[in-house]
Amino acid sequence: MKTKSRLAFSMVLILAVSCINQTNVPEKTEAYVPADIAPLIKVIVLSPGSDLSRRSYGFYVDEVFSSTITYADGAVTQHKGMVEILKENEIEVLNVLDLLENAIANARKAGRLEQSLQEIFPMTFPQIIEKITHLDGSALLGRKDIIYYNFDSEGRFLPLIKPATWFFYTRDFAATTPKGLILTNSKMRERRLEHSIGRFMFRYAEKLKDCVIAFDAEKEGVFCEGGDILVKDENTIFMGIHNMSEAKAAQKMAQKLNMDVIGVSMPPWEDFSGTNIQIMHLDTVFNFIDEKKALTAPFLFEAEYAEHNPIVELLASVDQGIKHRRNQGEEESDYPVSFSKAIKYIPDVGWLTHYRAGTGESVELKTKLVDYLRELDYEIIWVGGDRGDMDREKYLLERVLYELSMQAANVVQLGPGKVIAYAHNHHTIQALENHGIEVFPFEGKYLADNLGGPHCLTMPLLRRY
Repeated sequence: MKTKSRLAFSMVLILAVSCINQTNVPEKTEAYVPADIAPLIKVIVLSPGSDLSRRSYGFYVDEVFSSTITYADGAVTQHKGMVEILKENEIEVLNVLDLLENAIANARKAGRLEQSLQEIFPMTFPQIIEKITHLDGSALLGRKDIIYYNFDSEGRFLPLIKPATWFFYTRDFAATTPKGLILTNSKMRERRLEHSIGRFMFRYAEKLKDCVIAFDAEKEGVFCEGGDILVKDENTIFMGIHNMSEAKAAQKMAQKLNMDVIGVSMPPWEDFSGTNIQIMHLDTVFNFIDEKKALTAPFLFEAEYAEHNPIVELLASVDQGIKHRRNQGEEESDYPVSFSKAIKYIPDVGWLTHYRAGTGESVELKTKLVDYLRELDYEIIWVGGDRGDMDREKYLLERVLYELSMQAANVVQLGPGKVIAYAHNHHTIQALENHGIEVFPFEGKYLADNLGGPHCLTMPLLRRY
C-alpha cells in the first residue's frame, strides 16, 4: 500500500511540475526536443567509413569481444538506405563530415584552429600540426591515410588520430532536450574523442551556432551517453543508469535542467559481462513510439518477474546443462562459458529512481518501468511480438532474445506512431503494425553487427509538434 501511495504521489508531483513549467519552453532554438515522439525536423548522422575495415587486426587480440567487425561497404550502403527514408520524410539531414569541414574553416578563419586541435589531441598535436594542410573532416575522424598510417622513428605503428570508429552511432555523443543540448561524456576511452569533436563542432559549425548547450557532462564531472537519455515530455527524461551512464549524471541533470529524471536501472558497469552489452543503453531495450505507446522486451521491466524471470530461468537451465556435461567429461565448448552474471543482475534491471527537478533529490519508486507506464495508461508492445501459444523457450530464443540482439527495440521516431526500423526484425515489425504503428523498414544487418540500431544512428537536433 505504501509503495502504491509513493508511486501515485510521485506521478502527481511530476504532472504538477509539468503544468507549472509549460511556459518555460524555448520559443526558438536549433536544439529542441519536447518529446522523443514529436515530429522530427532536423537530425545529425554520420555514414560509416573506411575506419571499419581498419579494425581487421582486432581478430588477433586476446579478448574475443574486441574482434567484433562488420562488412564496411555493406554498412555504408545500408546507412544510405536510412538517410533516404529520412529525406523522403522531408527531414533535414546534417552530416558530421560536412559540419566538421565547416567548423574547421570557421576555426581557421577565427585563428583558433591550432588551439582547438591541441585541446582535442594533446598527445599528438606536434605531429598533427606538421600535416595541418591535409586536415579536413575525414582526417579528424581518423579516416585519412596520411593521418592514420603513421610510424614513429622506431617503426612503431602510431596513428596521429585514432579512428572514431563508433561515431556513426551519433546518438551517443550528445542528446537534445526541451532545455537544449546535453554534451555527453563516455566511460569508454575509445569513445571520448567523439565528445571532443562534438564540442568543437557545436562551437564552430555555422549550422550549429544557435544550439544552446544546457548540460556538459565532462564539465560536470559525470559519465553518460546519449542512448540512455530518452525524453518523455517537456519536463521528464527517462535515463538508463549504472551501466554506460552514472546515477550521478541523472541527479545533476535533474538539478541543472530543472527536469524530472526517472533513472532506469541497467546492469552494473563494475561487474561487466555480456549482459552489459545486450542491455547496453536504455534505447537498446526500450523506446517511446507514440502517444501512450512504448516498445520494449518482455520480462525485463515488470516487477512480477523480478523473482521468477523466464529469461533468467532459461539462462540458468542452459548454464546447468553446460556444467552437467562438463562434469560428465563432455566438454561442450573450448571456451569458458558461464551465465552467472546475467542470472545475478537481470532481475535488478528496470527498477526506477525519481530524481526531482531542481533539487536532484532521489526517491526509489519501488516499481519497474513497464509497471510505471501502465499506471499512466501506456500500451506496451513487445519485441518479438506476443507469445501466443508458443513454447516459452522457443519464444524467448527465436523471437525475443534474437530480435532484441538484432536491435529490434532500437527504432527511431519520425513522429507520433511513425518509426524507422531494421527490416530483419520481422516479428517486432508485425507487432508494431498490429498496434497501429507505421513502420519504415530498411536493410540494416551490417549496422546491427556493431550493436546499434536506427535510434543509435541518429542524433535528433530539432523536433516540434
